[in-house]
Amino acid sequence: MPKRILFLLSDTGGGHRASAKAIGEAVEQLHPGQYELIIEDLWKNHMPWPVCCIPDTYGWMTGPGKQLWHLAWKLSSYQRLQSMLFGSFAPLIEKSVVEFIRSVQPDMAVSVHPLMNHLGIEWMKTADLDIPFITVVTDMVTLHPSWICPKVDHCFVPTQEARQVAMKYGMPEEKLTVHGQPVGLKFNRLGGGKILYKQNLGIDPTRPAILMVAGGEGQRQLYKTARQVAATIEQAQLLIVSGRNKKLKEKLEQTDWQIPTKVFGFVDHMPELMAASDILITKAGPSTISEAFIAGLPLLISDYIPGQETGNVHYVKQHQAGTYAPKNKQLVATLQEWLGGSESVLQQLAKNGAMLARPHASLHIAADICQIV
Repeated sequence: MPKRILFLLSDTGGGHRASAKAIGEAVEQLHPGQYELIIEDLWKNHMPWPVCCIPDTYGWMTGPGKQLWHLAWKLSSYQRLQSMLFGSFAPLIEKSVVEFIRSVQPDMAVSVHPLMNHLGIEWMKTADLDIPFITVVTDMVTLHPSWICPKVDHCFVPTQEARQVAMKYGMPEEKLTVHGQPVGLKFNRLGGGKILYKQNLGIDPTRPAILMVAGGEGQRQLYKTARQVAATIEQAQLLIVSGRNKKLKEKLEQTDWQIPTKVFGFVDHMPELMAASDILITKAGPSTISEAFIAGLPLLISDYIPGQETGNVHYVKQHQAGTYAPKNKQLVATLQEWLGGSESVLQQLAKNGAMLARPHASLHIAADICQIV
């Protein structure tokens, strides 16, 4: 009978589920048919109303309400306040969650979300399950303290910087392993050169391709940025991924662009899009940054979520794999500099990013998890 691995998450943004899927895909590749993988949004699916509605506010909180989000992130980072919140909050929400966990009877629990660690350990105890509990941290550098619960059996982190933060918050050194950010296995299979990928996408193989990614929820400011890039960088072509924002996608599709432009919604062929591109414009999401490193794609970061993504900006700049340009004028000037000068500029940025790449992270995490379970 296959052993059952339960991934605990909340769909706040797309990165947590994507990480769980990547690890699950790797488990199946390493051990076909030997594990049953359950990826569950415990918050939305098994918590009482109105608590179950909280994840629906994430898009607004990390967009128009960004300053409020940052305040909440900072206040909840005080460990004494965090302990009080978890202690008072847990009894109100655990009944239906514990019932679900008992019904699943997992052989291992894997948390890929900061709110599923301290609470998750208690849920397993209440469900009378003595099973391994693993944390896979999916934030790159700046970790919220809720990620770190020393009671877990093991904790995987994406960078050495994250490892230092985890130890600062009390995670024993022997429980920590740096394997990188889990991304889909398709990124391991990239090859053939940019010209081939451009031809496969039906775009001009002679023009530099600028890939603009809005994130899973779709950033509304992407439209203005794209228009400015198209009006200024005449030698380029645009590939724009609008995410789940259908109104943004429709607006982009209805626009009369000055340069060749292709618009996509939420995609499952990001490896091919990155492989065909020469520059990536994105917000500082850890999965997208890690994927860009693997694809050897210079990064132009246009935005970040204060708190968990703050350190990602510094990480990219520190390792000279890209830069941060929050204003359109600054962003366009950087593109002109990168594309107007020697090709060696982009080549060096790509090389620096590739040195940070961990393309086998999902496989390494999966291998270790399967040894523990």
